Amino acid sequence: MDVSGDPRDFMPSYTNLNKNSALYRKVKETIDDLKKDRIAGLRLKQEQIPQYYVKKHDVNAVYKVDLPGYWRLIYGILVIHGERKALLMELFDHDKYNKRFGY
Repeated sequence: MDVSGDPRDFMPSYTNLNKNSALYRKVKETIDDLKKDRIAGLRLKQEQIPQYYVKKHDVNAVYKVDLPGYWRLIYGILVIHGERKALLMELFDHDKYNKRFGY
């Protein structure tokens, strides 16, 4: 499956990770799994998906991956011209995750 990252909400956090950290390795492992069509993490229920993601990316299949250090990776699966694609929407720490999800 093709995998891409949101340039505003995912890429800055990802590119600033320490390449030797457990967090970076787990994110990289998740990306590699997605490229092999392996779904990672937990699928969120419709009512749990923040409107931010629905409006920005028009997604309804959203997944959460728990990462080391209480970080979270949020991604969606999109079908474009009959092909499944993974969009890495956001990578953030627990406090920012709580804020995005209204906890």
